[in-house]
Amino acid sequence: MKAASGGTPRSRHRYLWIARQAYALRRKRAAIFGNPELFGEPAWDILLDLYIAHVEGKPVSVSSACIGSAAPATTGLRWLGVLADEGFVVRESDAEDQRRVLVRLTPAGVTAMERFFDAVGAEP
Repeated sequence: MKAASGGTPRSRHRYLWIARQAYALRRKRAAIFGNPELFGEPAWDILLDLYIAHVEGKPVSVSSACIGSAAPATTGLRWLGVLADEGFVVRESDAEDQRRVLVRLTPAGVTAMERFFDAVGAEP
């Protein structure tokens, strides 16, 4: 997997920082309030997780993406389907292990995430 295509290395660093912060804050909020279902947004958690993996060049299995959704596996799978239907993610066979299916952001998914991060405008 290659690094994010848009922007400069500085902007990619900023986008990665925003994605990591957003994901960490969501986990912290769930831990403090004691019920992660109060703040459930599995699609957003999946997108954040996949963006971080995209920039870091790490493959993500479907099962890992479901775990990253912080929701039950069936909910994660359902949201992966919705995100695929919307054109933000794609599933593909793992070339190294045909039993495993990987999921990644599409170019449209990367662009949408980076547009969001630009709109947020936070600096590390």
